[in-house]
Amino acid sequence: MTSEGATQTAIEAAITGVGRPLEGVRVLSMEQAAALPFATRHLADLGAEVIRVEAPNRAPRVIGVDLFRNKRRIALDLSQDAGPEAFRRIAATCDVVAHNFTPRVMRKFGIDYPGIQALRNDVIYVSLTGFGTTGPWGERPLFGPGAESISGQNDLIGEADAWPGRPGTIVYADNICGLHALTAILGALERRGRTGEGQHIDISLYETAVSQIGATVAERAFAGNQPQRAGNLDTRYAVHDVFTAAGEDRHVALTAATGQLAAVGTALGLEGEPSREAIAAAIGQRAAEDVAPALQAEGIAASVVADASDHLSDEHLWTRSYFGVLDLNLPGLAGGFPQAGPVWGGGAPALDHPQTIGASTRAVLLEVGYDGGEVDALFAAGVAVEFEEALPARGAATVAEELRVARGELARTVGPDDVRARWLAAKNGRSS
Repeated sequence: MTSEGATQTAIEAAITGVGRPLEGVRVLSMEQAAALPFATRHLADLGAEVIRVEAPNRAPRVIGVDLFRNKRRIALDLSQDAGPEAFRRIAATCDVVAHNFTPRVMRKFGIDYPGIQALRNDVIYVSLTGFGTTGPWGERPLFGPGAESISGQNDLIGEADAWPGRPGTIVYADNICGLHALTAILGALERRGRTGEGQHIDISLYETAVSQIGATVAERAFAGNQPQRAGNLDTRYAVHDVFTAAGEDRHVALTAATGQLAAVGTALGLEGEPSREAIAAAIGQRAAEDVAPALQAEGIAASVVADASDHLSDEHLWTRSYFGVLDLNLPGLAGGFPQAGPVWGGGAPALDHPQTIGASTRAVLLEVGYDGGEVDALFAAGVAVEFEEALPARGAATVAEELRVARGELARTVGPDDVRARWLAAKNGRSS
């Protein structure tokens, strides 16, 4: 084996050894949307057994295959008398019980914290709600985009004289809240390991979103300042902006202190300390992929403004085994799909095929003590469900993708075969 191959093998062994520390931890999660599923996906990646509970009468949807990977999926109708009891029997076998519904829903079915704690005193119970389980807004629903707005994030995004903007992904606030929940769950598991005590984790989209602008709130509270939208500008730097490069829809982000302007000029072939206008004109004549490295070589913080195609073809990410390949063979959705691993792991996790809704319902019910006849009765009554879910086929190329191909940017279009080739090359210790 070459030294390069041995190094790669050692890396993979290290990842395998430390990558699943939560094996033996069982999680029951009644989840929807993205925030809680994002948190429990990380728990599953770290080795926990995550059982995702869904309502059988809801229309099947795929928010993102990445949120379902490495999880077991069961379908229970809690509106029927036997539904909450089945939930409780499963919950009694779990270390963590979580939900992201309004508090009244959980009280209605007797599966709120007091109800579950009565079954297992050391349970770690997670309520991930819009506004928390107490307070005047405790029963209000809230989703990620609304949290971004009501928290004040949107008011800080965009140009000063334009409408407020919003983060570029629909799950920004969800992911932030999910990571806060993950941290709290890991801390609660560690504490329970020391003390034997469970706890109720009460976390909300609203409060975690507000925490992201903590410096702004503090500035307003202590200095009386009302921060204003400023687009990409930052008064602490001589240049802090995004510049249009040559080609269609390609840009370069650049940050330079006053003492770095001469170095910016050197990288761009300009004399002295160039003005912003001169910098913009020079970058506009060059490809983003050329100008960003030239600036970096002069010690300037600069990068191409990337899109998803850039990420999927990024040699750095593939070399570090950031992506794994998930083989799908579901109705309408088949092939190899790249999946990002936990950013703390140093490599992609083991990726189990995402289950269809209810695929583990029967198995889980048998595991918690129902006999075969009882399970059959629950299925006959529609309390428990398992069925094949027709997932949507991959869509045809968008107009934007077709234009990109026409402009000769095919190298940045990554398909399943390209993904698999890159994954195999990276696994064998080679870059592609």
